[in-house]
Amino acid sequence: MNQGNRSRALDESLRRLGLVAEGVKTCVVVSDDGFPLAAFPASAANESGDDSLSAARVAAVSARLTGQAETTLDRLAQGDMGRLLLEGDSGTLLNCPAGAVTLALVIEPGASMGHVLFAARKAASEIEAILVRG
Repeated sequence: MNQGNRSRALDESLRRLGLVAEGVKTCVVVSDDGFPLAAFPASAANESGDDSLSAARVAAVSARLTGQAETTLDRLAQGDMGRLLLEGDSGTLLNCPAGAVTLALVIEPGASMGHVLFAARKAASEIEAILVRG
């Protein structure tokens, strides 16, 4: 799969996730070094123009948290990370491993977490398959 097709496939996977999982503000495919590879919505910024949900910011924070979580799990001999869920008063950050990358979601308060978790797991599998084929 060439780079353009892979990029379109990642965008489509995130678009489906963003439309199916109600309450997802933004979702980003994050490289291990903290760079966004794809994002939904494409602008990955909220309507007020605040860049707190920009793809770059979400990717950087997500990569740092994932790295710390993996180090912690390793030190405690707890195996590989299944997912990282960080809940706050104004929303939730969910990081799901997707092969060599991470799928990061910022979720509104009150979202159906069971539905979001199911959709995120499916999207992470799709993303991993897209990147392996590439």
